[in-house]
Amino acid sequence: MNKLVGIIGMGLKRVTDGLNSMINCFACDTKEKKEVKCNVKSYTEKKGTPDKTIIFAKNILDEFRKDVGRYAAETGGMLASTEDCNLIDMCYFDVHSRNTPGTFYYDVESMSEVFREWKSKGYVTNGIYHSHPIGCIRPSYHDISTALLHLRFFDLDYFYLPIFQSERKGFYTMYFYVVRQHNNCLVVNLDYVLKADEIGYVYAHFAAWQQAYPINQLDAYRDSIDRQEKKQKANKVRIRTEADSVIDIDFEDAAAVKEEKEKCTMETTYRAAAERASTERASAAVDPYFSKVKSLYPENVLDKVIICVGTGGARSALENFARSGIRNYILIDADAVSESNIATQGVFISEIGKKKVHVIRDRIMDINPSAKVICVDRFLDDNMTDGEFKGYMDIFPNKKPTDYLILGCTDNFEAQKRSSILALKYGTPYLAAMMYKQGAAAEIIFVYPSVTESCPRCLLGSRFEKYENGFENDVDSSACTIFATERMNALKGYIALMLLMYHEAPGNIFNDMLDYVKDRNFVQIRLNPDLRNTLGIDIFDRVFAGAERYMYMDETIWIPQKPDHPSNGYETCKLCGGTGYLEQLRMKWPDTRYVNMTEPLENVKAEEDSDSDNSVRD
Repeated sequence: MNKLVGIIGMGLKRVTDGLNSMINCFACDTKEKKEVKCNVKSYTEKKGTPDKTIIFAKNILDEFRKDVGRYAAETGGMLASTEDCNLIDMCYFDVHSRNTPGTFYYDVESMSEVFREWKSKGYVTNGIYHSHPIGCIRPSYHDISTALLHLRFFDLDYFYLPIFQSERKGFYTMYFYVVRQHNNCLVVNLDYVLKADEIGYVYAHFAAWQQAYPINQLDAYRDSIDRQEKKQKANKVRIRTEADSVIDIDFEDAAAVKEEKEKCTMETTYRAAAERASTERASAAVDPYFSKVKSLYPENVLDKVIICVGTGGARSALENFARSGIRNYILIDADAVSESNIATQGVFISEIGKKKVHVIRDRIMDINPSAKVICVDRFLDDNMTDGEFKGYMDIFPNKKPTDYLILGCTDNFEAQKRSSILALKYGTPYLAAMMYKQGAAAEIIFVYPSVTESCPRCLLGSRFEKYENGFENDVDSSACTIFATERMNALKGYIALMLLMYHEAPGNIFNDMLDYVKDRNFVQIRLNPDLRNTLGIDIFDRVFAGAERYMYMDETIWIPQKPDHPSNGYETCKLCGGTGYLEQLRMKWPDTRYVNMTEPLENVKAEEDSDSDNSVRD
């Protein structure tokens, strides 16, 4: 197995080759299977009342005060039972783990050593505990898939997966999840919620929660990631050319690889030294430019990647991201600057005829010389495979899904739809912005898997229906003032920072902003005071009824949203199935070019990495 990057910044992210190492180390021991069954009540009986069948020894709860109760999110360790599997009376806090605000990588050697010691004493290793950022109380899809691996390795019919919310003072709230296999599904059940305060320990009221995950889909998810990693590491040699573009060469072409390596041997040494020196000089030169905002943006946020699909109307937003110090960009657009863009997109006459991606790249580099901009002179259409799109993402190594932000900034509906589904497939935050006819209003939608509940189709269901029935949009940016575009881009930038900095910048205004609007991820701006008569939109009149004396135009409303599901009064969403937990959609579709929205989601086969074309073209 391979090292896996965690998803969505709130799951149990770990080094799965570490798990494989454990499996290899103790393979001989697993031949003697010890039957351990967990005597718990049926998950069907849960109605939100604590099931105390499985308990912790008090000394273990006290130990949690010393570790996960005092540290920031994404710390944890391993659990075991000495005699009774319903009594958890052993724990090990992994002090050697590598942690970020959104990832937890346990230390393979230390965890293996503890496992070996426990096994020699007859203890049963039966759980992993870890903390999540505040507000993230559910196990991620990656958590569940990893629990399945542990369940199989330890030869159990259950696995404990407690999630902690730490108050950093020795206080915590523990959400105790139990993972069990039931027929062909892995069932995850919240058994109870336990709070540790200054007085002691108390079971808290909670909403009953249970989720079933098809095992074949979990296996496909894990296998797809493993194969992708293996393919990149074992089958490809990535070479940087003179033009600073990236190409992949198959190992099968041994002669070409050897020739290329020999040609680059001496050049690489000197080039690497020159690049280091250049980077150091650029960094030193750049620092003064961003000194006034240096305290606002953490380094890990500045190193995230913005993927912009359609770059015309988003020009000023991209420039201002660069002014914020954000360094990494992937620009996808085959369009060129035209005369008509002068009035609406902030371009210049001298740029007419040039590719928009190249024009914006030059502008970004003029603002921030340390930026890395990948120009993709192509449209996001059926000619671009999922593998190619992922290949562009992989140019920036060692990134987790929440290190990317996909912007759907094109007026082409199909491209916008595709970009939103790609974001769901790869588990990245997503933001799309649209200007209404004549700049009368604007709308922005945003999605953050495992935080927001409504997918893009839930948010824009009527629009999806129209296009699926053959509608063709004839609205362009004509008669739309540049001020309307800039107004939309300003709010777009604010929301983008909210997504990029979510639980990544403690003490910053943007750190937990998403928590307040996660169920209001459809935003409208009124720029024409008479939307009722011009576009038939009366929601602003209804929202501000009685306050007309203080309102006229340029108001923003954040409209509450729920997933399209019968329980919420809507037909089931044809894209997400009304799941309310978008993390389940990771790697759901083998090919997002051909998503059949008439097929029930549960019948869709998960990603099997069938796309062999993973080359990167610039």
